Amino acid sequence: MRRTLAVLAMTAGTLIVTTTTATAAPPDGSAGCAAFGANVSELAQTLGPQFGANASAVATSGPGAFPEVVVRPEKAALCP
Repeated sequence: MRRTLAVLAMTAGTLIVTTTTATAAPPDGSAGCAAFGANVSELAQTLGPQFGANASAVATSGPGAFPEVVVRPEKAALCP
């Protein structure tokens, strides 16, 4: 009985901590930006499979290419 109660308490604690962490606002200076996320979502929904194909082509063009060529310019334009 004690073991079951301890397991339940640990599970509940873990769920509370991970849920709180996942829903917390990004720290100052982080890469989080709602406008960027909305733009990515719209592009994925609009372009469908072509969105993934384009992302894959850029990502395989060289090390660090996707963040450098796509992500940073988009964030610079959309995130103040």
